Parts: sequence; C-alpha cells; structure tokens
Amino acid sequence: MTIDWSDPAARHRLIECVGPDEYNRLYAEQMARSTVAIVNGHAIRRVQSLFGKLYQVGTAGPAFSAFEAAKTFASKKRASR
Repeated sequence: MTIDWSDPAARHRLIECVGPDEYNRLYAEQMARSTVAIVNGHAIRRVQSLFGKLYQVGTAGPAFSAFEAAKTFASKKRASR
C-alpha cells in the first residue's frame, strides 16, 4: 500500500481503512524506510514538504534542506531519554 505520508487526510483515510494497529505498523515501517542516519541518538529522516525534500531531525523536530546541517544539529542536541 502506497500513501503520501506527508498528507494528513491520506493518513486519516488509512487509519480509518486499516485500523490503529495496522496503521501503527505501517507508520513504523515508513519511519524506518525514511531514516537516512542516526546521529547522537536522533533519527534523521528524509521527508517531503511544501518546501521540497528536507532532512528532519526526530519525528517533530526541525528540518533542514542540507543533510550536513541536520547532522550538525543532531550532534549538538541533547539525546532523548
């Protein structure tokens, strides 16, 4: 199943269609596929946004257009507990 994970409406339709357990499994798979590096305990993921492709630090952290900038930020950010 392919969806646009950056589209909240598409994610809502998916959870309604497959239920929360399957949605969580599919979301975890997507998170693993989109992770390009782990720096200082923080996953750096490639995401699609209105600004094009970005590198996001964590699941709700800042995003950068350059991978090196994301790595530098993650290396200085306190590790999650």
